[in-house]
Amino acid sequence: MASLMQELKSRGVSPKRALGQHFLIDQGIAQKIVRLADLAPEDCVVEIGPGMGVLTFLMLPLVKKLIAVELDQGMADWLREKGQGIPSLTVVRQDVLGFDFAKVSRDVGRRINVVANLPYNISTPVIFRLLESREALAHLTLMLQREVAERITASPGSKAYGPLSIFTQLYTSPKIMMRVPPEAFYPRPKVESALVRFEILERPRIAINDDGFFQKVVRASFAQRRKTLLNALTGSSLSLGPKDKLAAALEAIGIDPRRRAETLDLAEFQRLAEALKKYTNTG
Repeated sequence: MASLMQELKSRGVSPKRALGQHFLIDQGIAQKIVRLADLAPEDCVVEIGPGMGVLTFLMLPLVKKLIAVELDQGMADWLREKGQGIPSLTVVRQDVLGFDFAKVSRDVGRRINVVANLPYNISTPVIFRLLESREALAHLTLMLQREVAERITASPGSKAYGPLSIFTQLYTSPKIMMRVPPEAFYPRPKVESALVRFEILERPRIAINDDGFFQKVVRASFAQRRKTLLNALTGSSLSLGPKDKLAAALEAIGIDPRRRAETLDLAEFQRLAEALKKYTNTG
């Protein structure tokens, strides 16, 4: 690994703070990540932010096709050079938030797998982008800041539970596979990381009639965590009308208006969104 980093330095390529780059350098952990990704010979993998290619070149012999999506021009050029002559490798220099996962899935004729060591500063937007593209995906294996991993897998009633928990658990089955110490990366981050595997569900865990409105209700409910559900929704941009009528609407579906959003489970948020949808249409 030292020779690899020396080569990068000789080319003037180094981790960029603006891109949140922390390169994985621990070969043992890299091998474990690839094992936990559970890849098959016919798989197509999209790797987000491959960096120095530590995971890339471990995965290549295991899969049919690997598309490395890298925003950093210097790293993308370096990966193309290192992967020259490997027909199963495609390096795409692009922001992953604009990457078309559905097109790749159509092109290869199957759902694709995503593996990534995500920069901390874009991990949440990338997760939501992946959830939007879920019909094209089979499973995700993502390295994340430990705090984000704990939010994803949090249960109702915990401080970590919030919109990220709800949306990921609605569409996937997430599980923390292992924790990864700062010394596994260069440069060392100030926090621990965790590897999370997401199995994409065939259908949402709870049937949602209007995804967009459901998301608005969840976000509004958590916008002011310390407030009761009634006060949070009353002060939201959903324009739900008089407070007393909103309280009555909550009580009618068996949800105490004095509860806080963090105590509601998926099924209760589904009932809440359906009730508020009818309430806004009639009230």
